[in-house]
Amino acid sequence: MEKTERSFTGWLQLSTRDLAVAGIFGALSIVLAVTPLGMIPVPNISAAATTLHIPAIIAAIVSGPVVGAVVGLILAITSWYYYSAIFLNFMGGNLLFALLDAFLPRILIGVLAYYAFRPLRRRPSVAAGVAALVGTLTNSLGVLGLLLLLGTANATVMIPVVLTNVPFEIILSIVVTIPVVAALRAAWGAQIAGTRG
Repeated sequence: MEKTERSFTGWLQLSTRDLAVAGIFGALSIVLAVTPLGMIPVPNISAAATTLHIPAIIAAIVSGPVVGAVVGLILAITSWYYYSAIFLNFMGGNLLFALLDAFLPRILIGVLAYYAFRPLRRRPSVAAGVAALVGTLTNSLGVLGLLLLLGTANATVMIPVVLTNVPFEIILSIVVTIPVVAALRAAWGAQIAGTRG
């Protein structure tokens, strides 16, 4: 029992560097949420593709799944602050479902992106691209999927949004993630969590 407790706390223990990464990328998530940089104009139904999930993806690759989850949590809190009424509306006023939709996919962005990166870490550019793809799909399909599954969203309205938004968001995420991760790898080398081992 003691061994299990130690390994669990060791897994959750964050270094000063990890906390700094979480703080920097969490702050970047907030900046993206409150500026036009978080919603890039694109020629589709919604007229905008989000970049809000990208800091969680990069933070997870750099410092691991726990840091990615923390940055995703910051994104979720920010999203809830600005869009809680929309989440509640789509969930028919059900607070639990609205919170689940706002928080769960965002927390999982970095976690799933990290574990998508790891098996391909010997080819870092490919790994970063796959992590960007997985993190983006976790965000987009997670939020919209839960709206369809648990809420009052109409599939005939939501599916065209998904089909036109998600490709733009994937492209944006890949285009940003690959060079940023490459630059951080050049600067930090073996300190990048996703490339260790």
